[in-house]
Amino acid sequence: MVKITSQNEFTTKYIIEVKFKIKGVVEKSDIVGAIFGQTEGLLLDLDLRDLQKSGRIGRIEVENESKEGISEGTINIPSSLTRRETALLAATVETVSRVGPCEAEIKLIEIRDVRETKRQKIIERAAELLKEWDQKSLDQSEIEEQIDTDIKLGEIISWGPENLPAGPEVESNPELIIVEGRADVLNLLRIGIKNTIAVQGTHVPKSVIKLAKQKKSVTAFVDGDRGGTIILNELLQVTKINSVTRAPDGFEVEELTRKQMIKALQNKKPAKSLKISKENGINKKLAVESTDNFQKILKKLKIKDDGIIIESTKNIEAGFAIGFNKNLDKLFDIPVGELFEKIRDFKDTKFLIIDGILTKRLLSLSINMKIKFIACKNKEEELTIPEQILIHFF
Repeated sequence: MVKITSQNEFTTKYIIEVKFKIKGVVEKSDIVGAIFGQTEGLLLDLDLRDLQKSGRIGRIEVENESKEGISEGTINIPSSLTRRETALLAATVETVSRVGPCEAEIKLIEIRDVRETKRQKIIERAAELLKEWDQKSLDQSEIEEQIDTDIKLGEIISWGPENLPAGPEVESNPELIIVEGRADVLNLLRIGIKNTIAVQGTHVPKSVIKLAKQKKSVTAFVDGDRGGTIILNELLQVTKINSVTRAPDGFEVEELTRKQMIKALQNKKPAKSLKISKENGINKKLAVESTDNFQKILKKLKIKDDGIIIESTKNIEAGFAIGFNKNLDKLFDIPVGELFEKIRDFKDTKFLIIDGILTKRLLSLSINMKIKFIACKNKEEELTIPEQILIHFF
């Protein structure tokens, strides 16, 4: 039976969960007060006090435990803001550096979409209802067809550290087909194609990049819409793609019939024959040079490039930005909140690493300063990356 939750739970879209470490013994009220006080005025449209008064964020919950003069724990902030606003709010909370007289370090754990659990319950319940309905109404031939479909659906697996939807032969088959989402993998399973994997968005997981390098042949099978174009451009930039095929204009892979999917795969084209669109394209020489230099920067800072794992005590601190010149000499190491104002003082900056979100305003300034490369956690929604600058997400 579906459990009906309270009205407050329905209005909450996301939960921002952060962890903290404070050099001192503090109370929960001190931590909440520091968050309100130190974020006030940073983003005019996202003032915590106003957001709480208007009901757009809920009560801030703090779990705090003090041992040997150190306070550690977690903070949960319920949000009914948009995804973009919620991400900005999370980045703002990370800038809190003191609680009273004590030094503090606050780091984002995750932003959870609380609606996903509800969607999953709805899907599971709908599947139960359909199964009961089918058992009562299907004739013999339809039942056999339904059983065959259920077998295909049961073959889908979760692959890699990101638990990506994939076919059971994703590792064993020398050929690989990369699609966008879980529904695409299921549709291809229905016609017996089991060597597929879904990237689940426009940011291609590193595990998929590594997997593609091991394959004899890799085909990108994307939707026939703008989203498909964006994903295709990303794939062509960051990983090995031998062939490309697309659903017909306006269609998604998950919607295609058996005949349409077979035809699309038979008509795939060599990736070399395609050009990356200018909107999402990058200069190839710039990409190679910038990526090589980025690896040198990471090595210099003693950082592994597998999700930017920090190995030394102060390489890229939470909420900080680091800039380098063309010779890879470090020019500055400053809080992200001060970056837009202070970066103008470092005109020789060519490489920029941000522990935060790339905004339209900062991107525009970076272009004017002729910065070649930016590594960051994420970017504002619908932010277009120009051809003359390379962006790396970690």
